[in-house]
Amino acid sequence: MSVVVTGHLKVDPNNLLSLFTSHKDVFERVAEAAKDAGAIHHQFLLGDGEVVIVDEWDTAESFQAFFAGNPDIPGLMEAGGVQGPPEIAIYETTDSPDKF
Repeated sequence: MSVVVTGHLKVDPNNLLSLFTSHKDVFERVAEAAKDAGAIHHQFLLGDGEVVIVDEWDTAESFQAFFAGNPDIPGLMEAGGVQGPPEIAIYETTDSPDKF
């Protein structure tokens, strides 16, 4: 079974939207590296003063190694004005009769 990873970042969502344009090539490079490392799905959710990252990975270990070792992620967080480290949580997925 895969794992779902959430990351809560304290940041103005408008900063992220600006980065999508100014750092598009970096986001694309990170996405390709993540896929190669075991990422299955990735998306950003925008909230009031926060951004939530929701990923699905093949294993928790794959995510942890990627997040700790990717040199572009700290630069993106700094450029976006992220306040403090992200709050990361990892959840195991499960099958249920109502899953879709």
